[in-house]
Amino acid sequence: MSIYGLILGICFVIGIIFFQKHNQIIPKNKENLFLFLLLIFGIVGARLYSVINYWDYFSINPIQILNLRGGGLGIIGALIFGLLFIFIFSKINKISFLKITNTLVPIIPLCQSLGRFGNFFNHEIYGINNQPIWLYESILMFLLFFIFKKLNKNQIAFYLIYYGIVRFLLEFIRLDTIPVYFLSLGQILSLSFILIGFIIIKYENTHN
Repeated sequence: MSIYGLILGICFVIGIIFFQKHNQIIPKNKENLFLFLLLIFGIVGARLYSVINYWDYFSINPIQILNLRGGGLGIIGALIFGLLFIFIFSKINKISFLKITNTLVPIIPLCQSLGRFGNFFNHEIYGINNQPIWLYESILMFLLFFIFKKLNKNQIAFYLIYYGIVRFLLEFIRLDTIPVYFLSLGQILSLSFILIGFIIIKYENTHN
């Protein structure tokens, strides 16, 4: 196993343990299935985003799409597919989407912070003038982890807004971006996260 894979494995275990300890919304007989499918959706989404981001490489090396040990898992893709799965799961099982996400999301910043060190060992996610973007994001997400200890509501909304802002700003100095007019794909999706976050806050405040 690569160091990259080991670090991600540790992050997965931390997230699973946290959710199992705090879960009061998903029935225990469905908990393992939920976590397994969430993991699968997250990995697929993360890899898909990376493949799109580095399509020039993967288009001529398609077999490398399956080489997860080599790195290349985009957190934006993991978030999109992960939230999509939770939404589908919540509708099928008639469980509150926001209650599930608010239970899970407080541990995500810590996992992100630790996970970025996998990028360090893979020598990736550097920016203009060789700036260590992975380290900037790691520090900022570690700060969010402590903020969540004081935040008792709107957790998923606050996360989407916070990470949306962080990622939007860091995209300006990243070199591995997909340009879309005067922004990057990452920035457009980050703005979408921010908008969704404010919509969720309005919804939660209206229904509580």
